[in-house]
Amino acid sequence: MKSIEEKNEEFVLNILHDIRSPIAGINIALENMNTKDEIIDEVYRVNRHNLNYIENLMENYSLKMGKYILKNEYFNLINVVNEEIYALHFLITEKNLKLNLICNTDNIAINSDKQLVRQAFLNLLTNAVKYSPNSGEVKIEITKAKGCIIICVANSLNSGSKKTTGFGHEIIKDAMEKLGGKIYNSKNKNKICFYMELKAG
Repeated sequence: MKSIEEKNEEFVLNILHDIRSPIAGINIALENMNTKDEIIDEVYRVNRHNLNYIENLMENYSLKMGKYILKNEYFNLINVVNEEIYALHFLITEKNLKLNLICNTDNIAINSDKQLVRQAFLNLLTNAVKYSPNSGEVKIEITKAKGCIIICVANSLNSGSKKTTGFGHEIIKDAMEKLGGKIYNSKNKNKICFYMELKAG
């Protein structure tokens, strides 16, 4: 007999499946539009990203349920980071945020599950952008040390902010553990920092 948790996870998977269908339909329609309109092209790229986001969530829930198979591949971590920054640029612009990406190279090769890494980083970046005050700052710093890669996503906080240090999705933490990495945080009065630690190579 299935546990309540298993039933809830299957329920969420079904909802994600139902949400994915109309988004996929919208993208098909956009692909078939014979226009070079920049706004439509922008909507298509953002919508495509949202579709990938939902598909990644579905994969993560499958991971949680023991049905997901890790797919390791070599990829450039910096490209993934830049793609997710671009996906949120509307919100970043709307809030007039200053976003700084600090890294001493434009190519960090890593052998891991690209989609899970992407999902974990997007989760941290989305929270940083969401909880930053207007005209605040979000800083992303990527470093390599002792056989690992550390991504720090830090954002300023509103005065009196009660933002928790939760990670939004416990599934993300589980996914990072599957990859042999971890997620942790530090917080002071004016800033909160979330860290992703991944195996290098």
